[in-house]
Amino acid sequence: MVSGTNDRFLQKDVALRMVYPKMEPNLIWLDFFTPIKEDSSAFMYMTDTTGVSGDTKKKKAAKYENGGQLPEIDFSQPTTAAAATESKGFSLRLPRKIIREKSGAAAISDYYNRAGFILAEAMNTEILTALTGGATTPTWSPAAHWGTTDADPVTDIIGLAEQMEREGYPFRLTDAFVTKAQWYELIQIVTRKDSSANGMTGIGAQITGDYITMPYTGTKIRKVVSGLTDSYILGVDQNNPAAELHYFVDEAYGSATVRYQTMQDDKPTWKSEPNLGIHFKSYEEDDTHDTIMQFWYDFKPVVTQAYGLLYDSGI
Repeated sequence: MVSGTNDRFLQKDVALRMVYPKMEPNLIWLDFFTPIKEDSSAFMYMTDTTGVSGDTKKKKAAKYENGGQLPEIDFSQPTTAAAATESKGFSLRLPRKIIREKSGAAAISDYYNRAGFILAEAMNTEILTALTGGATTPTWSPAAHWGTTDADPVTDIIGLAEQMEREGYPFRLTDAFVTKAQWYELIQIVTRKDSSANGMTGIGAQITGDYITMPYTGTKIRKVVSGLTDSYILGVDQNNPAAELHYFVDEAYGSATVRYQTMQDDKPTWKSEPNLGIHFKSYEEDDTHDTIMQFWYDFKPVVTQAYGLLYDSGI
């Protein structure tokens, strides 16, 4: 590489450092997964479908005599499953004139911004598909679609929170995800200021950025721009992740961690984050001399506790 040209912006470490600031804020699901770095693409994971209380082998604590050995009890072993991470990605064509011109750095930065958004969108969609596919369908009856005058979202969320509580499981409804349309319908309901019964629905609700904290349960209703179907809701427990994100990093095209600059408290701050399987490679095409920028991720989201996720329609 020639020092001082735009070629330096096409190195692996630089590429990841420029993509992550755009991608990471849009990865809304990362706080609801347990990330696990794998040494190879194949991996094993365990699922629990019975819980402690529902375990058919469960035994009560037995009487214990001082000086004796505590009685041994049996329990059902978690189910073991096998899976493998999957690579998915895309490429962008960077014309040669951008590389050779001094002003090309800004255009290359724009390419990384676009790539970061596309990566985040693709990853979010894949993660959401895994979550909704492995979730439990709650037994509840929402009052009405949130876009109607008969809607009662506070009662709906209380009912969903009750469904999350199961004997033998730690899960509690901390967050729920809805479509952009449902989220704005909910805002309209909780900001009503009349004295009717429906108007009382919003008392105690708090709107903060992209989530609404509901009264009584404290559940945060979060907005999903794409990936969810209209009238559906996905309930999760952020304190007890019910899913794992297994990822693999090929060190030839990715690094274990990514150090990048972002804004925090209105000040530029350097952050170091684990690289969740993001890769980059660039090469010059012989006939056109354009540079092909390749971006891909290598991971697999899996649901390990179906009762820690609730997914259904009706709102």
